[in-house]
Amino acid sequence: MFVRSPKSKYGIAFDLTAAILPTAAWATFLFGLRAAVLMTLCGVVCFVLDVPVQKWIYRRPWKQSLSPFAFLTGVLAMLWMPVTVPMWFPLVMAALITVVRSLFVYFGHRVFNPAVLSACVMGLFFPQYTERFTKPFAYFHALQWNIDPRLVDAYRVKTPLDILQDGMLYSDGAFAQIYGFASGAMGAVAVATLVMGGVWLYLRKLLSLRATAGFLATSLVFAMAFSPENADMWTYSYLYLLSGGIVYASVFAVNDISSVPCTENGKFAFGILAGGLTFAFRAFLGGDGVLYAVLVCNLLTPLLEHLTREKPYYAVLRQPKSKQPQAEQPEGEVQA
Repeated sequence: MFVRSPKSKYGIAFDLTAAILPTAAWATFLFGLRAAVLMTLCGVVCFVLDVPVQKWIYRRPWKQSLSPFAFLTGVLAMLWMPVTVPMWFPLVMAALITVVRSLFVYFGHRVFNPAVLSACVMGLFFPQYTERFTKPFAYFHALQWNIDPRLVDAYRVKTPLDILQDGMLYSDGAFAQIYGFASGAMGAVAVATLVMGGVWLYLRKLLSLRATAGFLATSLVFAMAFSPENADMWTYSYLYLLSGGIVYASVFAVNDISSVPCTENGKFAFGILAGGLTFAFRAFLGGDGVLYAVLVCNLLTPLLEHLTREKPYYAVLRQPKSKQPQAEQPEGEVQA
């Protein structure tokens, strides 16, 4: 992750860990130890699978084969999931992440964000597990392989995004969304902890304010422009902005430097395009739509880089050095 940075990889890993830690810790508080087990299992399996890939396939030294970013990518991917997924879920997601990292990142350019792509694939193939959102503090057994569906249905509630898409306003308001007292994915329900992580990454120069602001502002503008007639525009807009994975994606997915444009204007265009596509996917396809929007923008990253690349005002041409003629030797002198 974050391969286009002058910082050392261990320094970047420390900063990224510090940014993820508040969200992971609060998710454990809201959903119980099962959340911590799922995140840790996915991260550890990613790390273990990544070692032989780097060592024996890419022939890297042992020191370079132990990548902390594999573990962090697994944690980020699992935070997109609800706490009710079975224990084989992190194993499959870790395998997908390893394949994506192996196919793209070691060739110098990553086409897709591995965490986003793995979460999107799991959501497409296993929607019966990825859409089972339960209310916070409904703790499940931490090590149970598969939770009884009847027990899940007993604690299952609609997310704020589902309520908005049904044409109603979320009754608990923004307070529950900011502090995570609403149902949803483990890493997307508590906006306050995501803001803390985003501020830390910005101070450490690992978060592009243009990309994040472009994504959030575009989402807010579309929500205001197309708010329902029977609802207050401002209330609907900020509830829309805080619902689903918009804030989570604005901090981590939109700022994955290896899969977003490297130019500042390109990052801004990436954020605007992702915000518009998120609204379009939510309006016409239903569901969250953030994952699909980020993946489409990942495909357009080379084009955005090309269109926003800064060109110099002038070019300095290097002139070939002309050979100096040797001075004529006076008669009677011999050159040493």
